[in-house]
Amino acid sequence: MSVDEFDPAIERLFARAPGFADSAQFEAGVAAKLNKSSRFRTVALSVAGLAGGVIAVREVLGVNFDFASSSVSASAGSQPAAQGLSMAGVDAAQAVQSLLDRVGVSGLDMGSMGGMQLFWATAGVLVALLAAGVVKLSQEI
Repeated sequence: MSVDEFDPAIERLFARAPGFADSAQFEAGVAAKLNKSSRFRTVALSVAGLAGGVIAVREVLGVNFDFASSSVSASAGSQPAAQGLSMAGVDAAQAVQSLLDRVGVSGLDMGSMGGMQLFWATAGVLVALLAAGVVKLSQEI
């Protein structure tokens, strides 16, 4: 065969995928696996969303809307856990403030934010980062 006769013959051979005897079973098996994993993913995401929603509602109902400056007065002997948590919150606020100073946003004072406001601000930033990641991922696909 010459080159001119050989190329069209090869193209005709590979133009269609050959049919197999078990093609229908294979397609059904692949479809079942895809449906099974999507059902599991749907159930897992639903359970996670429900659990997160319950926790968020519980936290929102327990929010103290007292935005006035208040101080925690815990004595060392009676409530050491409350004092430890208060000191951990102060340390975290100082760490965030020093990070803001290094970035160049020293005018923003994080000391006036309470624990709940700091929690929601952090949650908002994380949601924004996740949304940006989803957008980038959807652009790649």
